[in-house]
Amino acid sequence: MYTGTLNIFVKYWQAYGGAKALIKSPYLHLAFLLLLITSHFWLTDKWWEQSISILPNLLGFSLGGFAMFLGFGDEKFRAILAESDGNNETSPYESLCASFVHFIVVQFLALTIALIAKSLDFWMPMPELMRQMLIWCEFFFSGLGYLLFFYSITSMLAATMAVFRTCFWYAKFQNSSKDSTR
Repeated sequence: MYTGTLNIFVKYWQAYGGAKALIKSPYLHLAFLLLLITSHFWLTDKWWEQSISILPNLLGFSLGGFAMFLGFGDEKFRAILAESDGNNETSPYESLCASFVHFIVVQFLALTIALIAKSLDFWMPMPELMRQMLIWCEFFFSGLGYLLFFYSITSMLAATMAVFRTCFWYAKFQNSSKDSTR
């Protein structure tokens, strides 16, 4: 069972483009910029409350949008998108689906870290050295959690643009279908 789960995550990561695509993503770069701009908030406030209040709705919307995308176009169009060009193992259809899956995975990670951060928000007596070490851990995980929150929002834009790109492909497909029937 774990092998199958690992395999599907590996396929998603490859279809997405792997670490190279992640590092080059303008949506991740925008999320970093937003993280820097809002550093006072996530360093001094309970940032997870914002994530927990927004992400479940975004996640539900994303899953619904992904389901609608899977039914987009007719069978012939989806079959053309699913074809690989031979040089690239990932078809355009797989790449588009990977964009949605990435969007959902980032939301899941952001929501999970926010829930963990909220559950760890309590005071407990401990030695000063340990408290100082935990401050650095809190700084790191607060930054990571809020970065993932922003990345989930900017990934929404990426998934939207992937669907928009598909609309142009579909229009081109429809036009070429009309031309071939004339």
